[in-house]
Amino acid sequence: MRLFFTFLFLLFIFPALQAQESAFSLTGKTSDIKDGNWLYFRDLVNGGTLDSAEVKNKRFKFTTKLPEPRMWVMLHTKDRSKFVEVWLQNKPIHFDASNKDFAEAEITGSISQQLVEAEKAVYEDFDNISETELRRRQEEFIENNPNALISARMLYEVSGKWGQEATAKYFEMFPDEIQDSSLGKRILSILNNENIPQLGEKYADFQLPTPNGKELKFSALTGKVTLLQFWASTCEPSKMQNRELKKLYRKYKSDGLEIVAVSRDLHKENWIESIKKDNLKWIHLSSLEGWEGPVFTNYGIKRTPSNYLINNEGRVVGRNLRDDELEENIKELLK
Repeated sequence: MRLFFTFLFLLFIFPALQAQESAFSLTGKTSDIKDGNWLYFRDLVNGGTLDSAEVKNKRFKFTTKLPEPRMWVMLHTKDRSKFVEVWLQNKPIHFDASNKDFAEAEITGSISQQLVEAEKAVYEDFDNISETELRRRQEEFIENNPNALISARMLYEVSGKWGQEATAKYFEMFPDEIQDSSLGKRILSILNNENIPQLGEKYADFQLPTPNGKELKFSALTGKVTLLQFWASTCEPSKMQNRELKKLYRKYKSDGLEIVAVSRDLHKENWIESIKKDNLKWIHLSSLEGWEGPVFTNYGIKRTPSNYLINNEGRVVGRNLRDDELEENIKELLK
């Protein structure tokens, strides 16, 4: 009889323990944030603040009920002078910045958090490796870590360059929990978007206003070779790439190269000021609707800078090309 009651006790206690272990919490220590300050979780996929916690005795704790089993968030102070990305999961997570800067904290507890350094290694020597080598590393990372949300983030960022077919192949590797996440749903929206031009296909035409308000059709602006460039005045990598594009434009414009830049800016004054300040001489268009602009949506653009290289027949021959690879493709097409 005693054995029977012990068995019943275990039946009840195991699920309780399991639920307790799977409940999310983040316990933290910090050395450079004063007591009384508040820390916040910001959802980096959907936006918005999830929760807040006060720092007391250099410690803080979140016991947030997560809206999704796994999430990518920013943990930050109110003024965002201190911030760090954190990968959350429905289990206890520990944050230790007791002997280091807040941004360099040791964070343990989630699958994706354990892979942060491995993901950084994928992009090591980014400026010195070929596109082929970069893609090999990215593919290998996703194949080796399909159960990590950080892999979905990587796939989401490269989906515009890899195209729908290749993206679908890797998306199918993810378990339902990741496919059903907000990141997974964003990838799925790309896969279900029939408007996104694929390599070898004709570009999708559109019409947008110039800085002076004149509506122009993209089909009326193309040259022998056209680079459709997606950027933003607030995006530093975009500005860095613009400096390289200025050299290419001066060098190949007389041979038939045209650049049409579509900005994701929201504020017209910022957009125009950046064009003038950086002396960008090519064609500029924008709906001033940010990421939700129709051209950004229809071309599946999820990060800036991004680009589509289009030949004289109006077909897409390259995506997200950069540096020497971009120039070599332009030279070849202009022959």
